Amino acid sequence: MTQGSKAVAWLNLAFGTLNVVLGALALAAVWAFAAMFSQRTLAPAALLLGLGTGLLARASLPQARRYAALLALASTFAAAYYQQILMAAVRIAGTLGVPLLAALRESGLGMLALLARMAMSSSLLAWICAGMGLAALAAWPFNRRGS
Repeated sequence: MTQGSKAVAWLNLAFGTLNVVLGALALAAVWAFAAMFSQRTLAPAALLLGLGTGLLARASLPQARRYAALLALASTFAAAYYQQILMAAVRIAGTLGVPLLAALRESGLGMLALLARMAMSSSLLAWICAGMGLAALAAWPFNRRGS
């Protein structure tokens, strides 16, 4: 393997990693948007988040499937936590009657992270863990027979 092809392989790995992480965060934002309008947690949506992240990892990192499975698992948890942070900001904005961006700006990440952690129930954590398992399963390298 030449020096140039190693650099390209590392660039592909870095771009695929960025693609998976940002895609998971985008899926979490869609989950937060749907939860905001339904005014419910929508915990089963964690399965869709996991499935989407796993399939994205499988497509973005075809050369490193085991890494893709671990990345999908971690990205699913980070995205679910991000969704809870967004929902904490929505609750603050609704309670105080301020715009969402003002609630995000004035609350700070530390307070929003604490509120998100406090709002996670055991049933929501169970759904998130199931979504993480589904993400890892969707990205896991299965052997194909005959190819």
